[in-house]
Amino acid sequence: MSSILFVMLHPGFIRYYEDALDELAAAGHHVHVAFEISRTKLGEDVTAQRLATRSPRITCGTTPERTESVRQFLVRGDRTAVRSGEARPPIGSRQWRQEAWESLATTVRLLLDYLRFFEPAFAGTEQLRARAEKRLPRLYVPLVRIAVAAGRPGRRLVSTMLRLIEQMIPAPPAIDEFLQQQRPDVVLVTPLIELGSQQVDYVKSARRLGIRSALCVASWDNLTSKGLIRVVPDHVVVWNDAQKGEAVALHGVAPARVVVTGAQLFDRWFDARPSRSREAFCQMVGLDPARPFVLYVGSSMFIAPDEVPFAERWIARLRGSAEPTTASVGVLVRPHPANARQWRAFDGAGFDHVAIWPPIGTDPNAPDFRRDYFDSLYYSVAVVGINTSAQLEAGIVGRPVFTIRAPEFAHSQEGTLHFRYLIGAHGLVRTADAVEAHTEQLSALLSGREDASSHADFVRDFIRPHGLDVPVSPLFAKAIDDIVRAPAPFPERTGTATVALRPFAFLLAIVARSLADDRPLWTYLLRPLVAAAVWVAAVGYWLRGGWHALTHTGVKRMRRATWRAWYESTRALGKWLQRLTRPLRRGARQAGSAAKRVVRRQL
Repeated sequence: MSSILFVMLHPGFIRYYEDALDELAAAGHHVHVAFEISRTKLGEDVTAQRLATRSPRITCGTTPERTESVRQFLVRGDRTAVRSGEARPPIGSRQWRQEAWESLATTVRLLLDYLRFFEPAFAGTEQLRARAEKRLPRLYVPLVRIAVAAGRPGRRLVSTMLRLIEQMIPAPPAIDEFLQQQRPDVVLVTPLIELGSQQVDYVKSARRLGIRSALCVASWDNLTSKGLIRVVPDHVVVWNDAQKGEAVALHGVAPARVVVTGAQLFDRWFDARPSRSREAFCQMVGLDPARPFVLYVGSSMFIAPDEVPFAERWIARLRGSAEPTTASVGVLVRPHPANARQWRAFDGAGFDHVAIWPPIGTDPNAPDFRRDYFDSLYYSVAVVGINTSAQLEAGIVGRPVFTIRAPEFAHSQEGTLHFRYLIGAHGLVRTADAVEAHTEQLSALLSGREDASSHADFVRDFIRPHGLDVPVSPLFAKAIDDIVRAPAPFPERTGTATVALRPFAFLLAIVARSLADDRPLWTYLLRPLVAAAVWVAAVGYWLRGGWHALTHTGVKRMRRATWRAWYESTRALGKWLQRLTRPLRRGARQAGSAAKRVVRRQL
């Protein structure tokens, strides 16, 4: 029985591989899923707990603890999270050295990710570039722009230097110890391509220890809208040939290392059936069963941060249509689970035959959540969305899919590479450049003037490249099994040049740790001057304090000591004189008494 270590960023990635993990366990593999961070945003902790009960061959746990700066970066993901914090370890300690290396690693990876969005393939993706820039400390942004201004030679030079520095950065010792304890036959990582991802260290450690490694691409946009595969693992498992082309062209992966299996997370949609009748479903969500309805699927926060005003304009245009079927069509709004809060501001009372389901705040891990979602797709007459994977699921179910190229969403439509797959040669989505044109498309469908086209070609090419009737989860499990059975790679030795240059890289790590506070450049320039001024002031204060002690406090103490010495010495002298004259005084008293007795006798 082989052992598989699956490193995930957080438990939310379980949903991409839930059925595939069952297949691996059924094939006799022991799978340990390790999470870098625990996240409860959408109830992911519940998903992890449920996964651990599915099979005795599947276990869950956490990865080794990182330094506080990296942990905050993993949780928050913004540039301020790279700060090392106020409570800093002692200089020269093991924790201090590890923080320095991890600060350098994070900086180098963020720089590489930011630099990639200046390549010609990403022309027009300003929002993706801005997101990468937001993660990077501001001090480095002008440096990258100087390299970009030099054209392709400048970009290649900086990229080559950054990749060389990445090779010099050692993986954290805790990760080496973790892999040695787990002793896996293969290390799987996902998503690996997050901006500044720390999962690179697991690939580096696996290669150094001679353990097989593979990247499992989780979603359809991962290879184009995120970061780079900075250290290429032994294998890359992708959905389709389009993603294979992305891995080769955009990430420099050798074609022989790429394995095409399909999108395993959509297997459940091919065999799903509605859980209730259409009448029962419409009554549950608050729609008229006698009318057809259009399903509006919400998008994520990055894609549509302000989606509600657009949806209200869209519904108002439908209600104002000259076509009776379009004006009276029902609308069911399904907010994105991670972007549902904004829909509390939706003015549903101003429209007839419009409903939101599920209600805002519904637990996405509830038993009926997925069934309700499928029923809403199945019973809808069409699906409308901006740019979301729900459009892929609608295509699998066989519903017509529409979108509108709205100016406020240009960054997330034409401004992303993965959106172009939806409107390609075998495009899944019917697009319109304005709400009016979209309304005409929808009216043609609702009135029967245009039939719903089949999406079989797109679904086959993009979701199930090995055949519409071939489930992907067993293919994914077989691909991992083939990787396990392949000869193990030889442990990667650290080159002589890398060892020789590592002290230089550590100097860069110290600098990166100092600059990770993300403060303006002038603060770093003034910091030595301020420190020197503080030291000068401290020396002056010390000299002034010493002179004060010598001239004021010292004299006072000396005077008190002299007086006390005089007092004690005179007191001691008096006591000594008293002891010395005691016999004389006693003799004088006795002589006086004898004289008194003689006088009394004579009288």
